[in-house]
Amino acid sequence: MYLISGLLGSVVGAAGTVIGGLLAMLIGRRAPEPRPFLAFAGGMMVAVVFFDMLLESEELGGLLRMCVGASAGGCFFALADPLFSHKGEPSLYSMGILVLIGIAMHNLPEGLAVGSSLVESRRMALTLALLMLVHNVPEGIAVCLPLRLSGMKVRRIILLALLTGLPTALGAVVGTAIGSISREMISFCIAFAGGAMLYISLKELIPAAGKHKAFCALLGVCIGFFMTILI
Repeated sequence: MYLISGLLGSVVGAAGTVIGGLLAMLIGRRAPEPRPFLAFAGGMMVAVVFFDMLLESEELGGLLRMCVGASAGGCFFALADPLFSHKGEPSLYSMGILVLIGIAMHNLPEGLAVGSSLVESRRMALTLALLMLVHNVPEGIAVCLPLRLSGMKVRRIILLALLTGLPTALGAVVGTAIGSISREMISFCIAFAGGAMLYISLKELIPAAGKHKAFCALLGVCIGFFMTILI
């Protein structure tokens, strides 16, 4: 069962992000001005945070733990932001790396949820895994598009996207091993990742889009909202 949970966690964590990454490659290559898509991806991230992650965190651990976790995540990435600067295109490179780290951290509690549900029901675990895979597609766009626009090679971007699956696989194995996970810890982890991703979206992704950032971000929020409802 550990092998199954590890493989399932890897697919959940990496596949959606890689699909989003491939879409980002297509956008970055064909769009005459791809930067507005950064605001679109940022808007989708904002919707996912507010209408999915924070609500889930509050349900698992309460309002106080959700607020503390989100604040901690935002503050942590605000302090970490200067560490990922890069010569040439500092904002694009740093925002891609920061989103990558945030999603990797977000994938750990996702893996815990998949692994713990696998103990109860394989059907439940597969359903949850499918929902999380689709959920990770816009996150893959948010990660890979700024890295591509910064000049990073496609192979390296796809490799980084694949690596985001490792925390999900680890979480799935741990979740299967212990059977039941502390709801409070999962709540804090989800809120922490949500706060980090909210900071990255509002500070890095949306402002980088230029004059069309408001419209593109709003469009992303609307589509992200409908995705959270449908998924």
